[in-house]
Amino acid sequence: MSTKEKIPELSKTKEYQKFRTWLEQSKRVLISTHVLPDGDGLGAESALFHYLKRARKACRVYNPDLVPKRYRFLDPKGMVLLGPGQVELWDTCDLWIILDTNDPRRLGKLWGELSLRAKKIVFLDHHPAIEGPQEINYPPHALLLSDPTSSSIGEMLYRLFEELKFAKLNRDVGLGLYVSIMTDTNSFRYARTTPLAHKIAGEMIELEVNPEEVYQAIYSSKELSHLQLLGHMLQNVQIAAGGKVAWLEMDLALRKKHQASADDTQSFMNLLLLLKDAEVVCFFREEEDGQVRVSIKSKGRIVINRVAMELGGGGHEYAAGLALSAPIDKTVTAVIQRIETLIESFEKFGK
Repeated sequence: MSTKEKIPELSKTKEYQKFRTWLEQSKRVLISTHVLPDGDGLGAESALFHYLKRARKACRVYNPDLVPKRYRFLDPKGMVLLGPGQVELWDTCDLWIILDTNDPRRLGKLWGELSLRAKKIVFLDHHPAIEGPQEINYPPHALLLSDPTSSSIGEMLYRLFEELKFAKLNRDVGLGLYVSIMTDTNSFRYARTTPLAHKIAGEMIELEVNPEEVYQAIYSSKELSHLQLLGHMLQNVQIAAGGKVAWLEMDLALRKKHQASADDTQSFMNLLLLLKDAEVVCFFREEEDGQVRVSIKSKGRIVINRVAMELGGGGHEYAAGLALSAPIDKTVTAVIQRIETLIESFEKFGK
């Protein structure tokens, strides 16, 4: 059985058919991703922008936050991946495509500003649906097209492009797809990495995407002060549940002292996965708006997105996040207690 046959066909869903019709009928398309944009969202935006331009669609990218420095190589002229104050928006657009989130709250102020200015809205996402008290009710003119089997939005877009056949892929499209897939699979190391993800990466390299250049641009981007901050953080790793949960705490003053942006610290938590006893690791970071953003990752045995959903967040089974408007100490207590209970339940009942 081929890789293609093993993966469900998006084209057979009614959501895909509606999306295709909306896209065919649209002349003006706006593209956005979530606050604090990452490689998955930004790579996918770049790929979709260049694909739609090749299909002769008028399109613009507008994000709630500016592009982090390490991803600017995706848009070296600074004319595509734009944010607040960088682009003049249309009064209305035919279609607003939102990538890498199924949650309007993760768009910050953009949702209130643009949700009624877009005639149609499509969320293209690969996260599980948000359930429980935080379940999302979408407006009548919005559609959720989701594929949790995809390792990344880049992989999902690749499959959509194969079905749409509006244009051929080129290096610009390929670079975005490669960045999306590589970053959201942690360089093809996460459990959700699919055979298709590797296949797509190979095809993008054939389109002259340079893997080493991409890797160096994204990951060899730290200042000395950032490494000094990391050293401080690693000296203050905390554990609970006999070492099965480990976490880092970073208040805003410490981050500012080391002149690090939120994006500069994104990779810090991954080092906790090196701890042999840790099953779940967390990173608590105080933001400029007073919220505490929490990232949670599991080594692949314990499903943790339910914890995030309980507290107003979401994400994948083994990688999730949330944000709370509470002091960092209270946030840590609330999250770690839930994770300890989760680990205890897993050890007793295997779930």
